[in-house]
Amino acid sequence: MNAKIKETVISKIEDESEYSHLDFKEEQYPIERQAMKKPEFLKDIMAFANLTTAEDKYIIVGVKDDSDTADRFVSIENLNDQATYQQYANEYIEPEINFEYCEIMYNEHRLAFFRLFENDKFPYLFKKDLNVNGFRFDTGSGFVRIGTSTRKLRRDDFEKMYKFRHAAVEDRSNDLTFLVSNLNFTEPDLRGTKFRHFKVDAINTSKKSIEFDVEVRIKKSPDYRVIPKQDLERMIDEEKRDDATNSFMRGLSAGIASYAIAVSTYVEHRKNLNYDVFERLPERLDKFAVTVKQDSETPDIFNGQIAIFFDNPSDVQLEIIARCDDFLDGPLRKIFTVPKSDLLF
Repeated sequence: MNAKIKETVISKIEDESEYSHLDFKEEQYPIERQAMKKPEFLKDIMAFANLTTAEDKYIIVGVKDDSDTADRFVSIENLNDQATYQQYANEYIEPEINFEYCEIMYNEHRLAFFRLFENDKFPYLFKKDLNVNGFRFDTGSGFVRIGTSTRKLRRDDFEKMYKFRHAAVEDRSNDLTFLVSNLNFTEPDLRGTKFRHFKVDAINTSKKSIEFDVEVRIKKSPDYRVIPKQDLERMIDEEKRDDATNSFMRGLSAGIASYAIAVSTYVEHRKNLNYDVFERLPERLDKFAVTVKQDSETPDIFNGQIAIFFDNPSDVQLEIIARCDDFLDGPLRKIFTVPKSDLLF
């Protein structure tokens, strides 16, 4: 938590009453599997996210909620995990809601707060039914916070949201850049094959996180071969086992380290006439393949899977194609040439 956010939260505790962008809660939202009021978190977090303003919204926990102001406090003993809240929200709500859950000390009281930020992809709606403990949320339904209360979304709410989104649309294709590196593998077995590793980093230069799908197309050439790292590991494993079978170590072959167990890399490889194509796939519960937070980078977005062997020194032509609704002129295409001077071991 940076100092500015901490200052903002303290200011809200000391100077503000509950309103559309601020709520006080006496206790943490229960997140245990069988908790009776667990779905209440989904309703509240969605209602805040559906507010059509760019201002951050706050839910401050540990404040007696028998009035609209923060004048009595209840310290939190064990802080719940943000990741558990995020996973629960992602399971039922789309698109993903951006929030953080942090601890803050105030006058010797251990409090916490949710900060919702950069949620401009409304409407945020339930993506599957939930009917438990008196809570019923239907697929496609949603809530919005009005003043200090919460109600179901109505048609005029949707019209307001779409109008706000249209007015706020800006092309973000200049916010995203890529860095391509040609590296040796670090694993001894892989390094011994003389295969190289193409590493692609995604860099967000803006003050707003960005989500996108992405693929890289590597132009074919008789001077090099491109395969997924997982295939290379499988080849090494088979070679080791063949060597063991043909030697006095046959009985120890079961003890040889194996790469053969397939683990999802969320990277798909395919070939066409002119290119080897690597496509990054969304991980479980994610809508997009890659997320890069504001003013930061996500390294190795293809999860180390691009392996290349050079029969002859050669330049490598490749094209990175990123797709995002915020790219108003269509997919972002970046062409790179990896020069042969970078191919030295």
